[in-house]
Amino acid sequence: MSESGDRQKAPHTPAVPPLPAAVLDPRPILALGTVAWLCAAMALFVFGGSDRQIALCLAGIAVGILGTAVYALQRRAVVRGARDAQQGLDFDA
Repeated sequence: MSESGDRQKAPHTPAVPPLPAAVLDPRPILALGTVAWLCAAMALFVFGGSDRQIALCLAGIAVGILGTAVYALQRRAVVRGARDAQQGLDFDA
């Protein structure tokens, strides 16, 4: 007996509606995360944190800046219409 004959069909699932554009925009999250790490670092400098805690906050700031730079480069390539730009990104030119 074939394997496909033993399987039952899954019930029809409704289509998932698209997410709003405000939810898909990563810029507020990148900015908020970077600012949060910056505030934590400032608090540790002022109130005396360990070197490890301060290093962690500085690494968080660096990752936020790096993520913002990668996003900006991808966005610029898509808007410019570069052939090697990442596919599937929607940006208003």
